Amino acid sequence: MAQGSTIVFLVFCALVGAFALSLAVRRVLGTHVGFLRSYLGGIVAVASLWPVTLLFAQPVGMVDADGNLIGSAPLAVFSALLALLWTLVAALACVVVLEALAPTGSVPSPLELMRMAVAAFRRTRRLAQFARIVSRTGLSHAMRFGPDSSAFAPALVEALNRFGVTFVKLGQLLSTRQDLLPDATTRALASLQSDAEPVPTDVIKKVIARDLGADVDELFTRFEDRPLAAASVAQVHEAVMKDGDSVVVKVQRPSARAQVRDDFDILRHASRMAEARFPWARRMGLTSLVEDLMESVQRELDYRQEAENTRALETSLRKQSGIRVPHVRPEFTSPRVLVMSKLEGVPLSHAQERVARLDEADRLRLARDLIEALIDGIFVHGVFHSDLHPGNIMLLDDGRLGLLDFGSIGVLDSDTRQVLAALIYGVMTDDAITATDALFLAFDVPDETDLDQLRRQVGREIALVQNQDQMDAALFGRLFAIAREHGIGVPSGIAAAFRTLAAVEKSLLLLHPRISLLTAARDRIGSVLRDLHSPRRLAEQAMGSAAILTSVLRRMPLRAEEVTSALADGTFTVDARPFADPTDRAWMRSLVDDGIASILAVAGLITSAQLITSDSGPMLTGSLSLYAMAGVALGFGSTMLAFRAIVRVFRR
Repeated sequence: MAQGSTIVFLVFCALVGAFALSLAVRRVLGTHVGFLRSYLGGIVAVASLWPVTLLFAQPVGMVDADGNLIGSAPLAVFSALLALLWTLVAALACVVVLEALAPTGSVPSPLELMRMAVAAFRRTRRLAQFARIVSRTGLSHAMRFGPDSSAFAPALVEALNRFGVTFVKLGQLLSTRQDLLPDATTRALASLQSDAEPVPTDVIKKVIARDLGADVDELFTRFEDRPLAAASVAQVHEAVMKDGDSVVVKVQRPSARAQVRDDFDILRHASRMAEARFPWARRMGLTSLVEDLMESVQRELDYRQEAENTRALETSLRKQSGIRVPHVRPEFTSPRVLVMSKLEGVPLSHAQERVARLDEADRLRLARDLIEALIDGIFVHGVFHSDLHPGNIMLLDDGRLGLLDFGSIGVLDSDTRQVLAALIYGVMTDDAITATDALFLAFDVPDETDLDQLRRQVGREIALVQNQDQMDAALFGRLFAIAREHGIGVPSGIAAAFRTLAAVEKSLLLLHPRISLLTAARDRIGSVLRDLHSPRRLAEQAMGSAAILTSVLRRMPLRAEEVTSALADGTFTVDARPFADPTDRAWMRSLVDDGIASILAVAGLITSAQLITSDSGPMLTGSLSLYAMAGVALGFGSTMLAFRAIVRVFRR
């Protein structure tokens, strides 16, 4: 029993000693190394303590040739001290070898390896499901021919519906990219539905309590258990606040983020494979497109972003009395919960009977209000709803229109708004030259583009619009097709504006079957252009430019005087300052420090070897000279410097 206790005590002391040595190793090396490898070095040091002690015991006269103890207590202490120092060298050697084989950070930790194994298993299972669906839906065969194939769109829609939440959401976003896909494909993708079975109310309440820091009963006087809507990412519940306001509570499904994260890895892998195999995927820049779409989905998964978007639209539409936007309650908003005022009404997609009962004048007013709000948002405020399909537009009980779902909005800067307005105005006034020139300024047009051919193609589409007296969604699809043909890149903000103009057509026809976006927008676009280029606005812009120019000009005489004086005095110099940046200086300093340390380490090791092998010098004991002891100490210090420099090289 006593022997077992002794063994346990010795093992405990060894582990504690290894821990202390691991801390010493990390401190001596002066750079970050993994704790596991430094602790392994400490264990190696503890294991080598007894052999190293015996190695030094005989030279210092602590034991005789037969291994019998003959030294005094001071010699024993001195021998143990030398052994302890050189066990630290053993620990450093172990760490240096591990750093040379696999620098810290290049190999995952055991905990990370476990997580990676679980994630890899989940991803592999999902990839197998992905492969089965692609094969069974015929998408694998259709992908050989790309979006232009008649079989591509139905196969893609069926596959996305089977893939689940992330893919359905991406398909819905892709349905708005007429700049990249043919009309047949975008129309098919628009049919994707993200309806899903509701999550149990208890689970939803736990999400609310976790994110808002209070139970549902503390936040609301009434909370409807049955959701108004349940989609693949979130579901919406009615509630009444403590202050009596009726609100809707949008709550994200607990599993949504994890599933989206796993599916993103599969999408990246699939898009890279498609680009490697299919020319149409390379032309589309499929990998870049998928990354953009995934970024959009990630933004939509943070409801704080949607709350900011809603407030921005509410501000931009405050002068539009015929359009309402829900009011967000920011104090009850989190990444997974969004609370906003409830709009009483019916979505246009389900309001055909109510719209039919309205007077002709009321229907025309609603359509004009929607067009005016959209055009002002795009061209005046630069902030607009980027997905105005009938499901996101409500016919309210008070006779107005309401907008919903602000997970994604479009934002345009002032210069882009002016150029885009000129482009639309050129389309409406049959001015192909203005439209094409504006297109060159607004889009990313390659230098080798044939301007004359582009102008003729754009002019043809404009002429077709004028003869039809209608600017419909098909026009934007044809303009995007022309852009694809010439390799012209469409900036995301402008693409969003075109998508919105195209998407609103269906809503306008539901409100008034004979409404023409071209006719309704022609006068408004003209007034917008007049406002954008009014003398007052141009004067304001000129005033700002003049203020900047004046500040620059006021500094020029003094700077000219400084330069001419320096030239006259012969003191004019040019300071290139190659290491002006602190990061550059730190990098160069670390190189110099490591170089000096390496030189000193090599010199110290050579000198140490000479001292240890020297037969001269005063003797401290019968077999240990002062020079040998100095050589051992110098060798220890030089070895420390050498190991430190080696590790820093591998870390760099």
